[in-house]
Amino acid sequence: MPPWTDLTAWLPADLPFYLTLAIIAIGIFLFVKEYFTIDVTAILIMTLFIVTGVLAPEEGFKGFTNSATITVACMFVLSFGLFRTGVLDPLIRVLIRLGRWHFLAALVALMLFAATLSAFINDTAVVALLMPAALRLAERTGVAPGKLLMPLSFAALLGGVCTLIGTSTNILVSGIAEEQGFEPLGMFEFAPAAIWLTLAGVAYMLTLGLWILPKRETEKKAKITTFVAMMRYEKGATDIGKPLLASQLRKEYDAEVRWLRNGRTTERIVPEEGHLIREGDELLVVIERERLRELRRTKGVRLLTEEGSPAAPGELRLYEVVVPKGSRLAGKQIGSWQFLRDLHHGVIGIRRSHENHEEDPSDVPLAEGDILLLASRQQAIYNLMQEDAVTVIDEYEIKGIDLRKALTAALVLVGVIGAASAGLAPIVLSAIVGVLALLLTRVITPEEAYAAVEWKVIFLLAGVLSMGAALQKTGGDQMIANGLFNLLGDGSPLLALSIVFGITFLATNVMSNNATAALMTPIALQLSTAMGVSERPFLVGVMFAASLAFMTPMSYQTNSMIYVPGNYRFNDYLKVGTPLNLIIWAVAMVVIPMYFPF
Repeated sequence: MPPWTDLTAWLPADLPFYLTLAIIAIGIFLFVKEYFTIDVTAILIMTLFIVTGVLAPEEGFKGFTNSATITVACMFVLSFGLFRTGVLDPLIRVLIRLGRWHFLAALVALMLFAATLSAFINDTAVVALLMPAALRLAERTGVAPGKLLMPLSFAALLGGVCTLIGTSTNILVSGIAEEQGFEPLGMFEFAPAAIWLTLAGVAYMLTLGLWILPKRETEKKAKITTFVAMMRYEKGATDIGKPLLASQLRKEYDAEVRWLRNGRTTERIVPEEGHLIREGDELLVVIERERLRELRRTKGVRLLTEEGSPAAPGELRLYEVVVPKGSRLAGKQIGSWQFLRDLHHGVIGIRRSHENHEEDPSDVPLAEGDILLLASRQQAIYNLMQEDAVTVIDEYEIKGIDLRKALTAALVLVGVIGAASAGLAPIVLSAIVGVLALLLTRVITPEEAYAAVEWKVIFLLAGVLSMGAALQKTGGDQMIANGLFNLLGDGSPLLALSIVFGITFLATNVMSNNATAALMTPIALQLSTAMGVSERPFLVGVMFAASLAFMTPMSYQTNSMIYVPGNYRFNDYLKVGTPLNLIIWAVAMVVIPMYFPF
């Protein structure tokens, strides 16, 4: 056995406890100051516990095998599987349309949907499910992701306390009470009180919280690249009969219409804003690259320069290429049969000499330096590259909805959620089985699964879980419990509930929510018995406070999940989450005694 595993045997009895407090204090200081990245700080804390002998190596490294860490990793993969197959596209479009009408409307819809789902589905799964939609909404509306992801996480936490199955903490508190001879909590017993907390939290995030949220971007935005494309409205297009000003083309895709023609004539007109769109209208549009990719998949819209032969889902990829000097494609017209034969498909858009032109792309001979956005089979592009006919600038996946993969991904997620919610299997087991199902059915590849995981978040979780383990091992939890009982044994029930609630949510922001619940529930039951009052308000108070932790990124799994994609800093959680925790604390002290008298 390594010598450091027995180091505590040579130290004074109380020293490990004080070492634990000192290391936690150092960790909190480093989290706040951000001298290192948050995952490095978390691993440093874990290492200090091991080096000082507070934790044995196997105890310190246990965070890597903790069910919370594994579950979060699996949820990243399950979320990617859903997003990759396009099953979230309808929801994304609704949120984007709401966002273009009014950002606040989209945020309200996102938070209410997350809160409602979290009442019946594990809140980690809800955030994993909706996070890609929130990121796409941020991208398409120009709003910083940080304005959306923290409200999403907080809404999921608030909704999770509304039912017994909303979060594992609720089930844990009820189970401990039942083990000690008390009546277990009912499925919807505490829902009325929880709904008040949820409404208060949502109201805060839509007002003061929204104002405090950071506006920084995840990365420096690249200069917007626009392309010229020729499109035609065909039967079934939603824009037919609408004025140009109110069309999806303008409102959702922000396209500039240079001119249009009916399709039966060659006459071009520059349309007024009130021009009514008709079936067969052909339009020359200037549109941003990402929006052009979306327009390509819109019902009733056909890009005239994209002809080519039919292709199976996933067979085509999207390429941004430049026509290099000496290319044999220079001088060819995009609409020619020979050009389409070379590509095996067709061109989506063109950009010439970093400027946009006003000619029908089909009639324009290519020139050296032209940039093309085109759909093609990989082998066709490879052949053109071998001949130095094109140089690939960038490559994207064309993500249409593959019905088989989309249905499989959706059913897998439903199975994961259903099995965990029904108690057939713990969420960690059902999540692992779900990831394996996606891999075995080839919805995703192993390489895509590894790439989907935010490893910085995984190391963060693994490191910070050592703090709770050290507190429990050194007896710090028992010392706190004894002191609290001696302090509050003869006091007012409401004051006792308030202090228990405050200690619980403060501890949850340092320890895991389940560890805090396991620590504080026996204390709450002991206090209620000693004071001769009902245990119900204390149980509900611990349950609410242990789940509703907003002040640190490691306070809850969902807060950790959004840390990297939202480009948050530790201080962001303190600034936004502390007022929310205080509001929840105050509202809880009103509504809990209202529904659960002492």
